[in-house]
Amino acid sequence: MIKHVIAKLKEEQDRVAHEAMRLTPSDGKNIEYEYGKRVGLYTGLELALIKIEQILKEQDKQDTYL
Repeated sequence: MIKHVIAKLKEEQDRVAHEAMRLTPSDGKNIEYEYGKRVGLYTGLELALIKIEQILKEQDKQDTYL
């Protein structure tokens, strides 16, 4: 199940990155804000993946000692 969660987070991260690269200036659109928002979302997803990896490593260490 956790592999499925990780895969979905990575898919979302890819989608956000592609959206950020497709941004184009237009009337009434603050492209800097939209780009920053997507970069922040991408970073948040990356942090979630890092935290999951840390939890899994800690769990593996605990399982090894049991």
